[in-house]
Amino acid sequence: MKDFEALKNIWHGQTELPKLSYEDILKNIRGTKSKFANKLLFQVIALIFSIAVMLYVLFKNDFKLGTSQLGITIFVICLLYYLFVQIRDYRNISNSENMLDKPDEYISYLKSYKHRRYILNTRVYRIYMVFIALGLALGFIEVFFTMSVWQTALAIIFTIGWFLLCYYVFMRLYIRKEEARINEMIQNLERLQAQFKEHDELV
Repeated sequence: MKDFEALKNIWHGQTELPKLSYEDILKNIRGTKSKFANKLLFQVIALIFSIAVMLYVLFKNDFKLGTSQLGITIFVICLLYYLFVQIRDYRNISNSENMLDKPDEYISYLKSYKHRRYILNTRVYRIYMVFIALGLALGFIEVFFTMSVWQTALAIIFTIGWFLLCYYVFMRLYIRKEEARINEMIQNLERLQAQFKEHDELV
């Protein structure tokens, strides 16, 4: 009985969220969108730098085995694909502000966008990691010939450990943060939509 009374007091003690002005809500949406877009832009710059480094290594080194060139080529193709995706998503989220006057359409767009990003960060990312691993394996064959057995074993263990860490720790944190940003935009838009409806009912 005491638990019931405590629960009832909690429910009655709750208050509605303070009503923000349209300007405050729009400011929150734009701020969140800007942070998300800046994160994608930073990734685009990092990918361009990584591709430039890989191409420099590919054309400036005198490799003895064809597996090295093949491995680096696979690596570059993977980076180029991811670069294309990040540029596309950066442009999409940056240009989405023209939908602000239609919160319902913007909400639907963001939910669809979030789903596409989730597919990219899970299913597509798994395939991406397989090809990255293949590229690294092919690229390191030549290096392994110059290393001792224990150095080779250590390098393999470190590489596998790094991939597992990226997939099970870093990527899950990345997905959580990304979805939190998009969800924040959706919640602010839903709040804006509710205030629009309330305003229409009062008129």
